[in-house]
This record gives sequence, C-alpha cells and structure tokens, in this order.
Amino acid sequence: MKFIDLFAGLGGFHLALSKLGHECVFACELKIFLRNHYEENFKLYPEGDITKLKIKEIPSHDILCAGFPCQPFSKAGLANGFSHKIAGKMFFYLHKIIKHHKPKYLFLENVPNLLSHKNGQTWKFMKKEISKLNYDIDQKILSPVDFNVPQTRDRLYIVAKQNYLDDFEWPKKIKQKHDLKKFLISKPKRNKKLSELKNNVLETWKKFLKKIPKGAYMPNPIWSMEFGATYPFEKSTPYGVGFKKLKKYKGSFGKNLKDKNRDEVFSSIPKYASLKVKKFPNWKIRMIRKSREFYERNKSWIDKYLPKIIALQYEAYQKLEWNCQGDAFNLRKKIVSFRGSGVRIRRNKNSPTLISASISQVPYLPWKKRYLSQEECLNIQGFNGLKSYPMSLELFYATIGNAVNVTVVSKIAKQLLNSENVNRK
Repeated sequence: MKFIDLFAGLGGFHLALSKLGHECVFACELKIFLRNHYEENFKLYPEGDITKLKIKEIPSHDILCAGFPCQPFSKAGLANGFSHKIAGKMFFYLHKIIKHHKPKYLFLENVPNLLSHKNGQTWKFMKKEISKLNYDIDQKILSPVDFNVPQTRDRLYIVAKQNYLDDFEWPKKIKQKHDLKKFLISKPKRNKKLSELKNNVLETWKKFLKKIPKGAYMPNPIWSMEFGATYPFEKSTPYGVGFKKLKKYKGSFGKNLKDKNRDEVFSSIPKYASLKVKKFPNWKIRMIRKSREFYERNKSWIDKYLPKIIALQYEAYQKLEWNCQGDAFNLRKKIVSFRGSGVRIRRNKNSPTLISASISQVPYLPWKKRYLSQEECLNIQGFNGLKSYPMSLELFYATIGNAVNVTVVSKIAKQLLNSENVNRK
C-alpha cells in the first residue's frame, strides 16, 4: 500500500512500514537538516511547512502516518493545547489532509497526556472530528518495554480505518525479559563523558549512599532540602502561614529565618514549597514528610555530610530518586539520569525514556563511564543501521528523543494492516 509520512522526523514510520512492504509516496518535515537526512536514508526529499502544503498535490495514499507535535499536550511543557502558538494548530492541518484525501487508514502517535488534557475534552474533540469523516478509531498507550525493548517510553498510539476497524486487535504484550546490555556496544564511535560538575554531583551522592546503614529504609525520592527544615507543610504552607509567622521556622537545610526580610525568607524555602498556595497536594506532603523522617532517623551521620550536599547548589542536584528499592546502596551497574526532578538512579535492565528536552538528561552508564551512545540510542529506538543522522550530539539526542519507536510502530502496523495484500497495486 502507499503511505505518507507527516511530521516525519528521522523517519520511524517510514522505516517500519517500508520493511513491511509498503511504499512511502510523500513526506513532510519542517526542519531542513532532518529533511536532508531523510533524503539520504530513504531517497525521498520531504516537503517543508505543513501549513503551506497544496493539499490537492499530495499524492493519493492508503495510509496516513503522523507523529504530530506533542508539546501542546505534554506534561513536560505548558500543556496549552490548541492555544499553543504554532504546534497547537497542527491537528487542524492534519484534519484538512484527511478530509480531502480520505485514506483508508490513519496511524498517529502522541504523548499519553493527550488523553487527559483539559479533563479529556481535547481528545474527545479530536476523536469526534475524525469520526465525522467516517472513521472508526481506537487508541492505546504502549511502551517499547511491552515488546521486550529495554526502554520505558509510554506513548499514545491512535489507529483509524474508514467505516470499521473490523477485527483489529492491539499487539499482545510480551512477558518482560529486559536486558539493556544486549543493546550496548563495546566501542562507540563517539564517547560523551560526564562534565566535571555532574561528576562531582554523582560522587557526592555515591558517598552518601555508602554511609546509609545496612538494612535502612531510604524513601524515594529524597529531597535533601528537608534535612533540618521545620517550615509548615501538612496543614498549611509557607505562603499560607504568612511572612511574620514563617520567621519562627527553619527553611532549607535548617536555615534560620528569624532575621531575614521577606525576599530572603522565601528564597530560603525550597522552590517546590514556596508556591503561592495554602495547601500542598497529598503527594507533596508525603514526600516532604518522608524526607524529614529519614533525616531524623539518620541525623547523626547526615549532619556531618550535609555541607557536601549543600555545596551542590542546584535543587535538581540536591534531590535523589532511588528507583532501586531492595538493592544495595551503590551505583554499581545502575543507570543515572540528571533530570529537573532530581538525580534519578535506576536498575540497568531498561533505559529511561529518551527525551528531546536536554542533552543533559541522556542516560549515563557509570560502569562504562559514559552516556548512552548515538548507536545505542538508535538501536533502542529501532533505527538499527540507519546511515544518516545528526552528528551534533545536541541535535542527535533531540531528534532521537522525538522519534517514534520503530519496533512499536511495526507491531501495531502488522495488526492494523494484516488483512490487506501488501503487494496490491
């Protein structure tokens, strides 16, 4: 069958469907450097801005594929939906193409948060608009780990077919036997090492973990700013009690607030606790409480070590997410991600989600003393052997983080298109 690849990126839909015997007759991608890579890989040069396409000139096709922009609906962004100045409008251009060409199949991808955005109203509207064009629609959140690929990456997949989806069933999940090591290579072409700053952050937490008594319970996450803090958080908040009353408490790391002015007081409270709200959500209350309880149980040795954590300066580096409950407190064979929410430690069975937001959040492999390489990211995302991709690490990690996972797309496509003769002219 013939398909088109909109918002094509690195070509994940193209790679998956062409391997199943289908032919790409048209592609569209805004970024010039990605259009160039796409042409080198697939001998097809994509058109540019989808808002300037002459819809009538798009070749007729059986399948429309689109990983349309997710920023308007993502939790990682402002989640401003259709109000997003540029990306929020892309669904409507997509809708125009579907309305004109009426392809037999639609195959779309986005972030899971699209389902709950605006209390479900955004997705309800989209689904209704597509249904009006005589499509039967289904959707499901799937991750590469569901198919034995060691990456935790939940994405919303949307399939539709003219009239009825008939006997379509989503691919069955495979019993998880993940092993990231099978996707690693011994000699990457380029090694990205840890910066001196991040190496210091990692060494600081590494030594902290060694000091935790054997058999002790460590909450996840640890917000070290709560070590010594006494500001109110359960029945009220720093903002809720007001500036004058707040001065009798202690802020981050036990800072005395007594002789500080208003700005100094609130800058001495953790950022997550200085919001203008009078009641914290239960999850935040729980995290603050657990961090303080851990400190009280281990105060004798934490106080001696605390200056090293305070010296890390940035709140993101002063938080530790230990997703390895039950394991010994060390970084041996663990995966590290430096995220806005904290220094995240995970077992090495799966890679964390490859994201496009920042090169600094690419998974780091302590036992190899390097980040996940370009080749390894390609392997995990199903782009094995791809010839052309960005050499700049910044551009590469942003691109691979935005790409659809080829393995997942292939699994769904087989189920969606299995009733068709792939050799049909």
